[in-house]
Amino acid sequence: MDFSKSEIDQAFRMISARYFERNFGTMAKTDFETLLFSIYIEHLLDNNQPFDDYAMSKALGITQSKVRTLKLRKELQYPRAKFDWIKAFADDLKRASFDAESKKVRVLISDVNVLTELRYFMEKNGWYDEYQLNPRLFQCRVDFFLNIISKLAEESLSLDDEAERAIKEIEKQTPDGVVKKALKDILNGSVVDGTKKLLLYAGKEIGVKVLKKIPVAGATASEIAAALIDVISEKNEGKEA
Repeated sequence: MDFSKSEIDQAFRMISARYFERNFGTMAKTDFETLLFSIYIEHLLDNNQPFDDYAMSKALGITQSKVRTLKLRKELQYPRAKFDWIKAFADDLKRASFDAESKKVRVLISDVNVLTELRYFMEKNGWYDEYQLNPRLFQCRVDFFLNIISKLAEESLSLDDEAERAIKEIEKQTPDGVVKKALKDILNGSVVDGTKKLLLYAGKEIGVKVLKKIPVAGATASEIAAALIDVISEKNEGKEA
């Protein structure tokens, strides 16, 4: 493990603050482990090295469960300034899978802190996911992703002239029924609710076709939307999920 001189200096300052200011021996073992773990994972992150549970458990000789516990403690006591759970979630979503029968998206979340923040975000907004035995697995119905995209978008989801023309053309070619009504809802301004109905009740082809036409403001929200389109289109087939 090659630490730079500045990293070593910073690590020593952090340790000395907990031992050499009339507080020697007062630090609990778990807190000391968390401090060392923070120094270690910050080095990995700053140097673009693997920090997944498996890689860290092998490197440190501890279980993946303990790695996840230390990640949680680290973020509580020494939060990373550059931590962006939304961007990390968007990256993980690129390796997700979609079950067309159950209409559910399954995605492995690489960082337990991302999963914690994501679940809090959903709970805060009155949404939910389905807890799994795999502690890294996030699963929920595809329509909840429209809620997430809508909430993160810099502007309310609405149709521009090009999108309206394209969806009107799709609506004309669609027979009466739930799908046609959902398209009419979108055209009448209920973009989120109408698109959610499409994703739940229409074939994935028409859902993807419409989703591609809806403008999404904001880099992260549009990245999540693009990843969701790929997931539903099964462009992620064969990737880890």
